[in-house]
This record gives sequence, C-alpha cells and structure tokens, in this order.
Amino acid sequence: REKLVPVRDLSDAQKNIQASVSDSAYLSFEEIGDVEYDGFKAPIWCVSFEVEKPASYKVLINAGIHGNEPAGVTFVLQLLEELDNNPYPHRSIAIDIIPMVNPWGWVHDIRYNKDGIDINRDFSTFDSQEARIMIDFLEDRHYDLMLDLHEDPSASGFYVYQYGNDDISIAENLIDTIRNKGYPIEENVSMVILKTENGIIDAPMWGLRYMRITGQLSLANYYRLNNSQRVYTIETPTSLPMVDRITMQRSSVEVLMATNSPKP
Repeated sequence: REKLVPVRDLSDAQKNIQASVSDSAYLSFEEIGDVEYDGFKAPIWCVSFEVEKPASYKVLINAGIHGNEPAGVTFVLQLLEELDNNPYPHRSIAIDIIPMVNPWGWVHDIRYNKDGIDINRDFSTFDSQEARIMIDFLEDRHYDLMLDLHEDPSASGFYVYQYGNDDISIAENLIDTIRNKGYPIEENVSMVILKTENGIIDAPMWGLRYMRITGQLSLANYYRLNNSQRVYTIETPTSLPMVDRITMQRSSVEVLMATNSPKP
C-alpha cells in the first residue's frame, strides 16, 4: 500500500492555537483525547472562550471532521486570534471551539480517518476513536447553539442544514446574507430523503432517528438528539477560492450567533 504524504503541518495549527490562548485572559485550552495510529499521534483540542462568568449563552463550534474540507479549520484558527484581540463583542457568550475533529484526515487532505471510516457517519456505532472522543467530551454538556462547519466538493454554491427546528427564518436570514455578498446558493443537493430548498436542508427529528436506526448518524444529528435544540451545519463549495469559503464560514457563524444569542 502506498504511503500517504502529509500535506498540512499539525504543529503549525497547534502553535496558532497556543499563541492565541497564551495571549488571552479569556481563552483556555485542553486536549480532549488523542488520536493514535501506527506512526501517527495527534490530540483533538478544545479551546474555550468566556469573558463573563457564568456566561448567559453557550455555543459549540467544530470543524475538520472531514479532512479534505479545510476552510472551517482555517476560519476557526482565525476566530481564535480575533477572540484574543477583541473579546468584548462576544462577552455574554461562552464558546467552545473544536478546530479539528479528524486530525489525521486534515494532515493528509482525506475525508476519512486512517481506518477508512467516515467519522461523520459514525455517531450511532462509534467505531472510530474520533467519534468516541467526541461523545466522551459531549457527555452531560448542553449548548444553546451548536455549529458544524463543513465543505462540499460537489456543490456549486453555499447551503445550510438545520435540524428539528420549526422556525426556518434564521436559516433564511443566513441564506439572504450569503446571497447578498454575491455568493451562489446551492439548489441541487439531495441527502438520503432530504434536498435543498432555497439553500436550506430542513431535517426533521424523525429523520434523525431514522439515521440513527440505520447506523448513519452524523455529528450534527447527534448534537440535536442529545445536546442542543439549535443545531446548524454549514456547507461551503470547495470549487470557490479559499478566501471566499472562509468569508462564508465567518458570515455564517456571525449571523447564527447574532440571531440566536441574547443581546449584551
């Protein structure tokens, strides 16, 4: 079997995280578990941000569950620098950030983990060590908002999932924001029994339970069933330049945090 050559440096990401945390009175850093394969070992990190304690609103943001979807990881590393430099716009919000759920995949620019498992279909069976690390971290945790940052190599435009939420207006506001910035909105994505309508995939609770029964539960599905009533998955098209994808990721997080969280 041909040996895969790393295309990204994990130490650079860790240095960026540590630099942001060391400079800030409001950022803290922990390793929630280690991913280990033959010849490879890497932590999964969680960086926590909190100004006012206890914060009135709790958010979790994760990226990099698919290693070939890099814009979310790049964006959250930038977000940590911004929280370090200017924390006060988010002073009423506690934010947990997991920059990279699949470090081996990110290093090698591959969707799956080294065992060939799609981690984002593994939250029913927990065959992957990455999924087991995540559920250990999530046990007894509850968030007001949870955001799962993804990219789609086959899409031509931006789209968003929401889960078990009768109010579609927040997702519509996000789509309008992205469209008004001049970016395309995806209209042709189908996922099992769902499809995009105006760039939104509106997943009902029964659909999440169906995915659990069939052993295909995603991380965001798991969030909605166990940890939060407000869960969104962001999808940016890898066909666009990285700078544009990062802008869409940033705008999505800003809109969803602003429209869901209490005013300071």
